[in-house]
Amino acid sequence: MPGEAKALLAAALWAAAGIVFAANMRRIGPVTLNAIRSGAALVFVCLLVPFAGTAGQLGDASVATVVAMIGSGILAIALGDTLFFAALPALGASLAVPIASSVYPMLTFLVAVLWLDETITWAVVLGGALTVLGIFLLLWRAEAPIQAPDDALTRRRFNPRGAVLLLMVSTIFWTASTTWLKAGSGDLGPVAVGVLRTGGAATFLLPVLSLRWNAESQRPAFGGVTSLIVAGVVAIGVGGLLYIAAVQEAGAGKTAILTSTMPLFNLPLAVLFLRERVTPRIVAGTIAGIAGIALIV
Repeated sequence: MPGEAKALLAAALWAAAGIVFAANMRRIGPVTLNAIRSGAALVFVCLLVPFAGTAGQLGDASVATVVAMIGSGILAIALGDTLFFAALPALGASLAVPIASSVYPMLTFLVAVLWLDETITWAVVLGGALTVLGIFLLLWRAEAPIQAPDDALTRRRFNPRGAVLLLMVSTIFWTASTTWLKAGSGDLGPVAVGVLRTGGAATFLLPVLSLRWNAESQRPAFGGVTSLIVAGVVAIGVGGLLYIAAVQEAGAGKTAILTSTMPLFNLPLAVLFLRERVTPRIVAGTIAGIAGIALIV
């Protein structure tokens, strides 16, 4: 399977798992959610080590490569994804995902041009303009489709304007992580990289979770934990390995663009399972963002 196809398949898996994450965000906080899914993904990728010949790769990896992969996982999974989940209740999946999927690929592509010697054309410039238009349409008079809990502190945390800021910061972390992954993975295969990335993220999140646990207003139910475990394996386990392989084979910029087709999968899923209201403005913004991405490809 070519790298481009792996990126598209990863996007589809992320969109499907994202519906589970969005539904659970109504009941538990982003740190708890992320810790559960990251821990499940870590167990999954570790189980693949004996079958992928990964142990030798990890033993031969340089310190710089190990640090780069652990750092990449912390940036993307522990920090970027946690901030994204924190923004999700205020914006809704049908709004947050298209915004992130417009900003992240453009930012990553520009960084890849500067650092990884990828080329830029007029199609890229036009695609960037369409992407910015899509973001404007998505943000203009946006309402919060998922209602925040009733307490005043939580309402302030889920303020839509603050959520947009969190979303922008998360895209910066994702961009830095993707660039670091491409530049620093060396000869490591996807499973070896996956072990280091998810291991770094899970290790980072555990002490944060211990500090946040008493502050959580609700505890996850058994059914919620089970769904998060399955979704974590699908998104970070399987989807993460596909993403790593795509970055290594197709490049950071192209992978960022192709994985950002998530709105094409996410919009119908959000309508079907989360009962979110998709307005003509959101549809137009998503179309503009995806058209810009198509031009960049």
